[in-house]
Amino acid sequence: MAKKEKEPKKKKKKVVVNKGISGAGTDYTVYILSPMQKLFAIAVGFAVGFAAAYIYYDNVTLGIVVGAIAGWKAIDIYRNKLFTQRQRELRLQFRDLLESLSNSYTVGMTASRAFHNAYSDMQTEHGKDAVITKELQLICAMHDGQGVEIKDMVNDFANRSGLDDVRSFASVYDVATDLGGDIAKVIRETRDMIGDKIEIELEIQTMVTGQKNQLTILAVMPLVIAFLTRSFTDGANPTLTLIVKTIALGMFVFAYWLGAKIVDVKV
Repeated sequence: MAKKEKEPKKKKKKVVVNKGISGAGTDYTVYILSPMQKLFAIAVGFAVGFAAAYIYYDNVTLGIVVGAIAGWKAIDIYRNKLFTQRQRELRLQFRDLLESLSNSYTVGMTASRAFHNAYSDMQTEHGKDAVITKELQLICAMHDGQGVEIKDMVNDFANRSGLDDVRSFASVYDVATDLGGDIAKVIRETRDMIGDKIEIELEIQTMVTGQKNQLTILAVMPLVIAFLTRSFTDGANPTLTLIVKTIALGMFVFAYWLGAKIVDVKV
């Protein structure tokens, strides 16, 4: 019988960053941590993992092992946290951008003037380092310096944003610009739609805040119980104690994970 050829190992997919037309845009669909941010995540993850394992098992070796695993996993956790935070900020700031554009188009400004005016408004409202301010700076610079049309830069931003609201607006804005539609009305309706979604999301988050706080408290309870009952295990079979603690911890982790999934409501 002929030997089966070994299947080639699947290579890990490389993250391809979309920098857009200008080559200097930000890809909001990915978040790349700096070396310092990675070190920070590892340090915090190791410290938390070591402390939790040592308190629960009263074993330095297990503490180091768990700390190392926690430090490695903390990189992804921290990256996802920063990614979610940036996406939330981008959506809120995009709503404010639409408010400024709506006012400018209503009084009859051209696209160029409207976006330059919005750039000034976003600088005042969110600061020069805000994500939406940098995007408007890029849009205006590409339009003024290289003659790229505003609608093309808006589409470019939408493709990099990772937000359905921005992509939907860019598509409608593109069509309205080509066909001479009521752009001010398009912007107002998009602004109102995003505003309604954000309000609903905030209401839901307020409703589940209490449950999230309870989950946070429950996350610490096994450590507190293990610390308070440490003296009760003196003289007990260490192997049996380790097995029982591990099973109990596994059940708790599963329950916590399930609870976190339930309260993680997305709009």
